[in-house]
Order: sequence, then C-alpha cells, then structure tokens
Amino acid sequence: MNRPPNFEKWSQMAREFLGEEFWSEVSGVGSKNHPKADVIHSMNEVIVVIDLPGIANIDAVDIRVEGETLFIKGTIPTLYKQQEHIVTERHVGSFERTIPLGVPVIRQRSRASYRKGVLEIRLPMVAAGSSTRRIRISDN
Repeated sequence: MNRPPNFEKWSQMAREFLGEEFWSEVSGVGSKNHPKADVIHSMNEVIVVIDLPGIANIDAVDIRVEGETLFIKGTIPTLYKQQEHIVTERHVGSFERTIPLGVPVIRQRSRASYRKGVLEIRLPMVAAGSSTRRIRISDN
C-alpha cells in the first residue's frame, strides 16, 4: 500500500483524537490486530470481555489501568506456520487495546481470568463520593 508522507504521524494523532476503536473502524489501520471486546457497566464494577483464542501463556498478556483507561497488550501465537494459507481472517501476532472505562476504578481490587479463549477483566468502580474530601477553612 502506497501511503502519503507523514502518514504514521497523522495516523497516531487521529487515533489519539478520535479514539483507537473509531480510527480502526474508519481507516482499517490496525483493525485486524484489534481483538474484539465488550465493556459492561454493572452496578458496582466494569467488566471487560475480550476474545483471545490460542494463548497458551496468558501471563504474557500485559494488563494495565491508568486513570480511567485500560491497556491490554500481548501476542496470539501462529498455529500453522509452515502451511500455505488459502484464507486468513483470524489474527495472529501482537495486539494492543486501549479501552476507555468512563469511570474511576479501584486498581488494587481488579482481577482477570482466562477461560476457553476469553479474557475477562473485572474492575470495581470507585463508590460515588469516595473520591471527594472535605477541606476545612482555617481562620488565620
């Protein structure tokens, strides 16, 4: 594919401004290495479910939370390295996801599980009002 000069720089700025998911859908750039995810808000937690088939060493998947954003990074291994592929729709290789959560979460109580090719991450929400602190006014 013949890309214009500074495409990568412009592409990165568009991702940051529009969001990774939207940019991938519009541009087709990176959409193949973007595992599909569901983000669910329950009464007291955010649940993120991501399809990651074929990962033998789930400990190699890096999951981080910064502020109200979840970052997931890893590699889906190639199962059929020596064979000729007729059709290739399943992604293999490295992937990254950046998922805005929309609410503050308690990182220390977050947990993840992996079963049958599906990664589930549960992030407890910060209770309403728990991030506020009353400031006393002194009368110097």
